[in-house]
Amino acid sequence: MNHSKKYIRIWLITGLVMVFFQIIIGGVTRLTGSGLSITKWEVVSGTLPPLNQRQWEREFDLYKETPQYEKINEGMSMSEFKFIYFWEYFHRLWARSIGIVFLVPFLFFLARGWLDKKLIRQLLVLVGLGAVVALFGWIMVMSGLTDRPWVSAYKLAMHLSLALVVFSYLLHIYLDYSGHKALVKNTLLKSLSVFFLVLLGIQIVYGALMSGMHAGLLYPTWPKIGDQWFPSSLFGLNNYLAPDFWKYESNTFIQLVVHFLHRGTAYLLLLTGILLWWFSRKSGKLELLRRPLLWMSILLVLQVVLGIVTVLSCKGEIPVFWGSVHQGTAILLLTSAWVFNKKIALA
Repeated sequence: MNHSKKYIRIWLITGLVMVFFQIIIGGVTRLTGSGLSITKWEVVSGTLPPLNQRQWEREFDLYKETPQYEKINEGMSMSEFKFIYFWEYFHRLWARSIGIVFLVPFLFFLARGWLDKKLIRQLLVLVGLGAVVALFGWIMVMSGLTDRPWVSAYKLAMHLSLALVVFSYLLHIYLDYSGHKALVKNTLLKSLSVFFLVLLGIQIVYGALMSGMHAGLLYPTWPKIGDQWFPSSLFGLNNYLAPDFWKYESNTFIQLVVHFLHRGTAYLLLLTGILLWWFSRKSGKLELLRRPLLWMSILLVLQVVLGIVTVLSCKGEIPVFWGSVHQGTAILLLTSAWVFNKKIALA
């Protein structure tokens, strides 16, 4: 491998790692209720945090004007404010760092002529996607600075979905540039693999809704939801009223629906993973797919276990540690599923 390709691969991997941690930091920011602590979107001047007591008091005064402070955090101390400010600031600072880590090497590689036209086009699309994520992040924050004391769970899920698109597309660029080729041609396995990927993406979005709606606090039980396998209210058609879906704060039924879908999708993912093992074995191609399939299977089982632990830990408050580990494992599972899917082509 020549030096240019080696450096570009390292650069792409660094980008993947940084986007991965950006998603994790964003999750911690949400779970700690820190997302509304900074009330302005200052791309350049916002790089520096408050540096003296006067600046801290100014930021705190701005936060005191938000619905979150008035309805939830009234009377909080300066040290408590600094804690939530840190996570939102760190989230934004890490995003800026990603921009620098991308831009500087990109300009260097471009000047040296190391980037081919295909890669340049892909990277420009990536920049566009990243800008959309950043813009929607601010739109999400704005949803909690007017009437609601927190950000909209639906906008939170959209923000995470866009971040997943950026991560997945960057992973695709890396795998494509590194020359990863299909090892097996099998239409059934390819279809199952794509189904698993799509289902996993939906499941991660359900996880964002669970976090945004605090739905885990509603039923911190397993394997039953409360004392029922299938809560009876799910079958009441009169409960499915469109306006109530937007007013989920005052309607626990919507939270129950999200909770039920999140659990059900987890079981369906586990079943799909078992089918992938079975049909890989039946096709006689298990040896070729063993390593990526093994990693995906280990992460899938671990993710299910972490999901159960997270739910059981939701007694009175959201478990920040378990919620963050659960989300991080989901992204690792998504990565392994992408790699596995890349190893299979249509027959």
